Amino acid sequence: MSLRLKALYPLTGGYNRHSINTFYEEFVRPTEIKGLWRWWNRVLFNTASYAKGGKLYTYDSIDGLFEDVFGSEDRKSAVRLEVMTEEGSQFELPEVKLDKVLNFLLDKVGDRSKGYKRKITLDYKDSLIVKARNTQIPTYSKSNINIDENKDLVFRNNLLKFELLGFSSTKIDATKISGKDVLEEILRDLITDYLEYFNIKCEIEFAFNIYLDKNRERENFKAKLKFTLYSLLIYILLGGIGRKTSRGFGSLSIVDIKCYDEVCSDLESHVKEILKVENGKELKEKLMDLIRSVTTYDIHLSDERHRLIEANLDANAVYYYFAPNTLERTIFANEIDPNKNKIAQILNSIVEAVTKGGKCIRIIQNPLAFLILFCGNRKNEEKILKSTQNVDNYLKTLGYNNYDVASWMTKYYNIFGSKQRRPSALRFKILMNNRRAFLLTYLLVPSYIEYITNSPVKIDYSTLCKDLKTIADCVSKT
Repeated sequence: MSLRLKALYPLTGGYNRHSINTFYEEFVRPTEIKGLWRWWNRVLFNTASYAKGGKLYTYDSIDGLFEDVFGSEDRKSAVRLEVMTEEGSQFELPEVKLDKVLNFLLDKVGDRSKGYKRKITLDYKDSLIVKARNTQIPTYSKSNINIDENKDLVFRNNLLKFELLGFSSTKIDATKISGKDVLEEILRDLITDYLEYFNIKCEIEFAFNIYLDKNRERENFKAKLKFTLYSLLIYILLGGIGRKTSRGFGSLSIVDIKCYDEVCSDLESHVKEILKVENGKELKEKLMDLIRSVTTYDIHLSDERHRLIEANLDANAVYYYFAPNTLERTIFANEIDPNKNKIAQILNSIVEAVTKGGKCIRIIQNPLAFLILFCGNRKNEEKILKSTQNVDNYLKTLGYNNYDVASWMTKYYNIFGSKQRRPSALRFKILMNNRRAFLLTYLLVPSYIEYITNSPVKIDYSTLCKDLKTIADCVSKT
């Protein structure tokens, strides 16, 4: 199967934030796509399991069930992925003039150097500026990207501005640096990392090819393969590549698809239908049908020791799934202007829905509790859980009136007190077809919402539905 994909404003490069991985020298890596595909396969298996019997399973056990497809330490994968792109080049900074900065930091008086021992800040207005104490030093730089093209996107988006904070307090102790050449190299590396933040392309188009080895004799292999292909399609329609995909960056869209085997022929039909949708209502219905389709596969884990209620929760793990009977209330599709400047504005507005005090979050019923429960790790969330009734009251609106909220706090307190990353359950995606663009706002149900006892809480999604719709409408009307 071969797909032509497009990614919008991808923040590629992973943990080191470099736009191109210096080892692979490519924007999009097959290993990243496979890792995200596997994560979505876990989500959708738990979605199917929940729909059939209200059960959730640990991710390790799901990976073991699908090792025939994805592979494992001792088993070869049945899928080989290939990415082909002509986009992008390694970020380069061929010229930067640092004489003024070096002279200031070294502070030479005759042959004696006093040396600078404080923090410096990098900033970019019309040109690069190095700030030291109360002094602003304009610094000439020349790179192979047009920084002015993306500076508004970076500086107006609070999520991206937050990442730049690391460049606002870099301590330089010139008295401990052996020479001017060494200090110059340190500054050049720092400036290169800073300017590369602005190397954001509005879109990248690439070919994604999947080669399948169907010659497997393992039990139920064909059903597992079909299930994973559906999970791949749903991942592409609801996810993206790079950093901050839950906030719309790197959103993937399908430009074209070609299937060369009967195993994927129905997926090709689904894609061609989605490429023809005329409005948000039609798109939402097709997405819901796709998610519900995974519940029809007869794939299950027979070992009940891997059920969530039996699993050891010491690792503070959170499991995500869709509740198929509530998709109507937890997925929203709003048509938006496909102009790239409007897309950038939408990305900025998403921040207003996931940060305290944002214009799109403060208009819902209980913004603080919503942020903690559904928007990933929050600053001071452990303190908030201890000191306010916000979460307690919100849980009761979801259906906890007949359950002991104190027990919920006791069982899941470690999850919120842990420094371990907790992905956001509230997600945004910009999906484009041949003629239109849509903002998708949806909620993955986190396991700590329903699984307080051996009999899951029956959640009332009417409150969540109202909040999600309010947020979706606010962001899309930017």
